[in-house]
Amino acid sequence: MNNMILNLTQIGFTSYEAKAYFALLQKHPAIGYEISKLSRIPTSKIYEALTGLVRKGAIICSATEPTYYSPVDPEIVLQKIEKEYRSKISGLRDGLKQIPAIPDMDITWNLAEYPVIVEKMIEAIGSASEFLLLSLFPEEAEQLKEVIHHAENRKVRVIVGVFGDSSLACKEVINLQSCGFTSVKRIGKRLNVVVSDAKEVVIGEMDRTTGSKGIWTTNPSIVLTAKEYIKHDIWGHFLIDAIGDTAFQDMCSTNKTLSYLIRNR
Repeated sequence: MNNMILNLTQIGFTSYEAKAYFALLQKHPAIGYEISKLSRIPTSKIYEALTGLVRKGAIICSATEPTYYSPVDPEIVLQKIEKEYRSKISGLRDGLKQIPAIPDMDITWNLAEYPVIVEKMIEAIGSASEFLLLSLFPEEAEQLKEVIHHAENRKVRVIVGVFGDSSLACKEVINLQSCGFTSVKRIGKRLNVVVSDAKEVVIGEMDRTTGSKGIWTTNPSIVLTAKEYIKHDIWGHFLIDAIGDTAFQDMCSTNKTLSYLIRNR
């Protein structure tokens, strides 16, 4: 009984309507008071339920006083409901297809806590289909190593700049140790950047002890800025290799602009 009443409520009957219809199937014709007693519906609610059933075509009523109610054959009721549902579903199927998609919106999330940032980086790397540009410290490179290798195995081109030695076995890993100390000195944390398919970026200022914070965004301007930041570090590395560390340090110490930019956050 309970299951049938529940099923009736799932195809459009109210709870009281379902109970009243079930009661009428057991005893008909019947007046409102009898139906109320049999279905255990309060007398103040029974006529509202019966009126609803009449509107649904589930019961019929006499034109006499007192009014007697009888159920319409369940097969006829269910066929009517099924036809109505099929019509509604057909209309929805056609209508929903015509709803225009909202243009892509640029989204930015603030991230807090080391594990949350790492998990978002893993997600961004895992979603890449064409290209990954990464700027990582050895600690984070180790955390992300497995998903990075999986990406390269999926034929995603991976270019990684690591601020120190790492166990990454990718084809294009650049040791940026000569570049990384300045950012750590300025912000007191390890700045890691993951750019995925030039569509999204995760940036994290990371330290397990003092706390971590970061962002994830699809904002094209921020993604472009992050890409250029990593590219700058990589070409800076090759520039230092080309001119020699001594010449580079001399240039930084004698050029006031470079000196200021390196010292200040």
